[in-house]
Amino acid sequence: MADYAAILSQRLKEASARGIEPVLVHAGKTPAEGIKVDFPVVDVSGAQSATTLVDTVRNLADKADGRTVVLLEYSGYGYAKRGAPLWLVRGLSRVCGSDGVPLVTMVHEVRASSWKPWTSTFWLSPVQGYVASQLVRMSQGVVTNREPSAKWLQSHVQDETPVQTQPVFSNVGEPDALAPFRERDPYAVVFGGAAMKKKLYDTLERTPRLLETTDVERIVDLGQSEDLPSSVKNIPIEPLGIQSESTISTHLGRARLGLLQYPVDYLMKSGIWASYAAHGLPTAIVSDSAQTSLEEGKHFLRVDPNTGIAGDPKRLADVGRNAQRWYQSNAHSKQAAQTFCALVHPE
Repeated sequence: MADYAAILSQRLKEASARGIEPVLVHAGKTPAEGIKVDFPVVDVSGAQSATTLVDTVRNLADKADGRTVVLLEYSGYGYAKRGAPLWLVRGLSRVCGSDGVPLVTMVHEVRASSWKPWTSTFWLSPVQGYVASQLVRMSQGVVTNREPSAKWLQSHVQDETPVQTQPVFSNVGEPDALAPFRERDPYAVVFGGAAMKKKLYDTLERTPRLLETTDVERIVDLGQSEDLPSSVKNIPIEPLGIQSESTISTHLGRARLGLLQYPVDYLMKSGIWASYAAHGLPTAIVSDSAQTSLEEGKHFLRVDPNTGIAGDPKRLADVGRNAQRWYQSNAHSKQAAQTFCALVHPE
């Protein structure tokens, strides 16, 4: 979450012509690491204390020259182990309640869901929903990344509170210029966490004719690289491990294909897909069928369990170009800044 907040804060500063002077308060459950910004950062991570949060916000508000607004970037698991940070509700209700400091909330995830009563998620989901509903009810504006989430939130806000949808942006670069597809190197990229990668590689190993039509010769694996297979369907995997943002951006800009296992109706909340799209990288997704405003075959490809990936280089180039155009118009951090500026400084 810190990366998203840092990039968004910087964009808000730029979009407002310095009318907004951000202070990044890191209040997550884990310490902030390597936040590089040109404005103040206050690190109260790990405290998970309503009183600490209230004191911090009030102190900053007292020192501010003009109007203060709290912009909350919210994902329950970022603030509490079980994804239900009641302490956050208590703190913000004291400082942002009626006639308090105005609150604008970005909801990355409303609540986890599970139909299995033997899982903790099944029992935690109601209290997670309660926390999200209380946060948006005290907000003057709400943003989320998916239409279904927006509809749920709309039913819990005050009557006149706007709820807007804004897809997530890439936190590993948004290049203005991209290499022509024909000049890209013949490899695919896998980027993300270990659990997603294991599912992805297991599925791809069972998929016939995986990459034959794509001219892809190897897979470059970025991020956590424990227990990776050495190859999938005889296609070698090159593990690079944790890399800097600039190095990741370079690899995404040079690759011919991105591979991802993710529900297609949740793509607008996927930072990985946002990164692929920002770099014009056509993406082949392992996913069940679901409705989405993005178009299969235009903005992404699907890995067919029987035939693999149906995409020659020309088709891949078209999909990558379409995804990047969609990203520039809908998900770019500059677009996100405009959305939040209108809520932070309403007319």
